Amino acid sequence: MSKHRLYFDESGTHSFQMSDSPHNRHLALCGVIFEDAAYCRFQEAWEAMKRRFFKGDPDEPIIAHRKEIMSRSGPFSPLGSPAILGKFNAAFLSLVGATPFVGLVVVIDKPAHLGRYSNPLNPYHYCLVALLQRYCFWLGQRTGDVMGESRGTMEDERLKAAYLALYEGGDWHNRADFYQARLTSKEIKLKPKPKNIAGLQLADLLAHPAKQRCLLRNGISTQEGEFGQQVADALWKKLYHCSDGKTEGWGEVYIP
Repeated sequence: MSKHRLYFDESGTHSFQMSDSPHNRHLALCGVIFEDAAYCRFQEAWEAMKRRFFKGDPDEPIIAHRKEIMSRSGPFSPLGSPAILGKFNAAFLSLVGATPFVGLVVVIDKPAHLGRYSNPLNPYHYCLVALLQRYCFWLGQRTGDVMGESRGTMEDERLKAAYLALYEGGDWHNRADFYQARLTSKEIKLKPKPKNIAGLQLADLLAHPAKQRCLLRNGISTQEGEFGQQVADALWKKLYHCSDGKTEGWGEVYIP
């Protein structure tokens, strides 16, 4: 039986920062589920695409990060050319469309979450539970593990503890054996950005457009740029869905 892995990254801040700005008010976790063999093919194509557009030192990895890509800084300075930017955007969309993965996105309204509970869970951890619920429902009789990006010693330790608590104690809907039958490890894998993990880079580039699309679909006013619309369109074709194609509550979760 093939093994699977969920890679995830966030858009927004994980703290209970109070602001009307959608970026600060809403936190999103975006996940991409890969089967091992498909991931190896994606990884090769991902590295080839980066080397095609961003030369850099051949002995140093090129690590795609949305913030640096948007600012056209470092190795991504060639994107300051409209012609190169257009070609890169087209290549990225083509790779996303051609790659077999399953998408997940969870968005939470942090102030609403804070107001609902006297002792609320960390919003990042709350979103992770919702993400893992959908991942394990998708897995069914299959098995897999989970990888996220390291965010610092304290944040990592807390996230590992939250994952372990879910693995050993279940959640408000599912018992521990629901997770233990599907997750191959009781420890979440957290890797720093310099490790050049292709799946984490893809999740990073998809997270912001996924959040914006989810907010719009739930009647929340926000801006979605032209390329962001195209990225979200490509992702929504990959979202986990039920038999009739519905994504809400399946691969797409909004927590008001």
